[in-house]
Amino acid sequence: MKKLTTILIVLMLLICNSVYAKQNKQEENKEIQYLNIEWWSEFNDPLLNEYMLKVFKNNHDLKIAQLKIKQGEQIVKQYFANELPQIGLSGNIERVLRSSDQYFGPNMLIPNFSQTNLLFPISASYEFDIWGMNHTKTKSAKKQLEIIKEEERAKYITVTGNFASAYYNLVKCDKLLKIQNNLVAVQKEILELTNKKFEAGKASVSEVIEQKKLLKSLEEELNTLQKERTLVEEEIKVVLADNDIKEIEDISSSKIPDVKFPDSIPSDIIETRPDYIMTQYNLERMGLDVKVAKKNLLPRFIIFGQFGFNAYRLSNLFNSNALLSSVGVAPVLDIFTGGRKMAYLRFKKYEYEEALEFYKKTVLNSYKEVNDALVSAKIYNKNLLSAKERLELENQNLDIATKLYESGRGSLPDMLYAQERELMVEKNIIDSQINTLISVIGLYKSVGGKNLSEISENI
Repeated sequence: MKKLTTILIVLMLLICNSVYAKQNKQEENKEIQYLNIEWWSEFNDPLLNEYMLKVFKNNHDLKIAQLKIKQGEQIVKQYFANELPQIGLSGNIERVLRSSDQYFGPNMLIPNFSQTNLLFPISASYEFDIWGMNHTKTKSAKKQLEIIKEEERAKYITVTGNFASAYYNLVKCDKLLKIQNNLVAVQKEILELTNKKFEAGKASVSEVIEQKKLLKSLEEELNTLQKERTLVEEEIKVVLADNDIKEIEDISSSKIPDVKFPDSIPSDIIETRPDYIMTQYNLERMGLDVKVAKKNLLPRFIIFGQFGFNAYRLSNLFNSNALLSSVGVAPVLDIFTGGRKMAYLRFKKYEYEEALEFYKKTVLNSYKEVNDALVSAKIYNKNLLSAKERLELENQNLDIATKLYESGRGSLPDMLYAQERELMVEKNIIDSQINTLISVIGLYKSVGGKNLSEISENI
């Protein structure tokens, strides 16, 4: 017996470990699918990939979405349970008091008495789902579960996309802070030269004031950038949900990645969007709910029965003559409900029409979001190309001004002004690069988290 018990325990542990491993494998596969490693690897940013894994592990919004799926699974089980027989065990002990004489025929009289009645039955009931109403309710609950799963996928796409955007905004802030500090340093040098010219009588007070105003303006921009960086960093820490992180590292010291995106997007791409799929499931769910409301007008048939023991003494409760059993079929039909069921049916029909209109609206909004994201990426990319051309021109001007100054034919302020203009264009380039990158991320979100390089290959 001990050996058998040991074997059974070992088998149970092996089965539990197998189930646990299978669940972990499913969760890991889902994480890999939602993370879309191939897409984020195109950014050639190991820090971004590392942060993404932390987001998947720690983010509270993603954990909430996962818990909602588990809740939905239990709701489906509840509806499915209504399709099965219901069995219950109940016991009842009651004290019967008779306060008057009872006559059973002309010659039999039972006087006042009291006794204990012991009832110990097993009750069973089953609604014979002849119209399939309970099964239709289960199908509706399953559609709702599919909607929740798509909501989870949408949450993964949104959270990772927003995190990537915030991360590259942090990169932008760090790069712009470096350029802005250089601008402030150059402007301070220009102000110092202007003050010397003023003291020598070669510059007016207005020129000095203008240079001071420009310096203050650049310092204000520097303060604004520092504030933006702090806010973005705090936002990233919240998404990461990791209290141990003291400072967010980024790739501001290296080149900003250049991610390719397609020139055009096929119209059927919206069919992969979570909101589009959710509206389809919701439309199907509403159709099932209308069917349930219609079937609710029909009669129901409940099969019931009891088997147990009924006695007046505890010692006789389990005797053969104390057996209690019953079985029957109970048809249930509401004759008059004040119009409640018809009102419920019309309500569900109106909900179905609302879901249909929402589906049409979602289709239009999906096209709009994809087109807006694509146009935004294209415009920012054009601005980036234009800014790079301007930078080449400013580099030429700075080179000329530097050579003139070194040869004694030009002045130091002219060279510093050229350097300032070059730094301004560099700021524009950084801004356009990050805006293009964020627009591409927005395009990735608008197509339902699909790899943009795959779209380019298929066109």
